[in-house]
Amino acid sequence: MPNLPKLKLVVALLAVVALPALPAAANATLTYTKGFQKPHVYYAEDNGKGAHQIGSGRNAHISPDGETVIYEKETKSGAEMRLYSIALGKGQRLMNPWRESFVFAWSPDSSMIAALKGPLNGKATLMIVNLASGKRIKIGSGYFNGVSFSPESNEIVYGLANTPDYPPKSDVYKYSIETGKTVKLSHDGTSVYPLWGPTGQIVFARQLGAKSRKYGPANQLFVMNEEGRRISQVTHTEVNPFAEGLSPLGFSENGNRLLTEFGGQDQSYAVAVNMLTGAEKALTKNPETGFVGAAISPDGTTVLGTTGLGFGGNPHPKVVTVPFTGGKQKVLVPGAYEPSWSS
Repeated sequence: MPNLPKLKLVVALLAVVALPALPAAANATLTYTKGFQKPHVYYAEDNGKGAHQIGSGRNAHISPDGETVIYEKETKSGAEMRLYSIALGKGQRLMNPWRESFVFAWSPDSSMIAALKGPLNGKATLMIVNLASGKRIKIGSGYFNGVSFSPESNEIVYGLANTPDYPPKSDVYKYSIETGKTVKLSHDGTSVYPLWGPTGQIVFARQLGAKSRKYGPANQLFVMNEEGRRISQVTHTEVNPFAEGLSPLGFSENGNRLLTEFGGQDQSYAVAVNMLTGAEKALTKNPETGFVGAAISPDGTTVLGTTGLGFGGNPHPKVVTVPFTGGKQKVLVPGAYEPSWSS
């Protein structure tokens, strides 16, 4: 575990080192993974050019300002969280063990992260880590299914169930970093995957039809305000018996466009959702080998993701972009997967 002075030093140097030659200075920064048996993480310009290897690991998350990478590295005891400074070209361990790295969020101001800590089995602990001060806040323990920061970076929302049962008996909660107060925003036991939008709206999924569907509930997306009120349904997705439905991934800067992922047995693919009309568009023609979403550009015109992973076959991944309205894929990095973008 890094000590406080070292962590402060990294952040202080990030603030003063000139970055004219770095991808983050000119455009967005792209991160991705290459390799399956011995995966490594990389960063590059947003068009895939100028690649630099960070080190062994996978599942990299670039900060919104494009200066810091959080990624996962396997160890003998499980997985640890690594922090890498692009300006310094150096990394350090930040959290060990890191639990369920897909439940993760950067604060919009790039000063904090929210992530789960704990062993492979049993309840996990949700933590907020301030990268400047080194302060760590324990939010609570349980079985989490999503976390997201507010636009002002002073609050988070998260989905939490107290047992590992399926479907999860989950609700959405809000936590204030300034006051330490927690508020329960939903009370139905079916609310999962909250995502805080740039204009204050919180989109989340409700698990519907658990008693009437044979294999499990179907997710439909709803939206509510910051107080858990003015709830309205956004999507009316057709969910086949072997699918779960939609989960939100990211908003455009104006909050009108939402990138989601449709998941289920042997299927996972990106779906573009218009928040104003509820209209949906799948961004692939083949749900089994098609386009897995990762991020949406701030202007909402472009979606980043991976194609060619497949299910149980011989993967030939590529990091690509696709227009939000659908269309031809543009290959950024052949042989790569798990991409992320800075703002």
